[in-house]
Amino acid sequence: MNITLKYFSWIRVKLKKSHDLIELKQNISFKELKNYLISKDPVFKEIFEDKSVKYFLNLSEIDDENQLINNGDILAFLPPVTGG
Repeated sequence: MNITLKYFSWIRVKLKKSHDLIELKQNISFKELKNYLISKDPVFKEIFEDKSVKYFLNLSEIDDENQLINNGDILAFLPPVTGG
């Protein structure tokens, strides 16, 4: 199973990349994916602790951490953006 992670704003800067392609053996929940990512890179701990960051799965905001992520899904990490 493959999923795409897309990073925006300060998250993109911290990770030094705009996206990742993650290969997993089975479908997992958003909560399980969070734990997996934190175990791979401690920067994700900081990302997930920031309550202002929103997560969108296939263009729909995730409102349930038990939501399943399936093969081919796209998960976007969107922190608030300011302009001037």
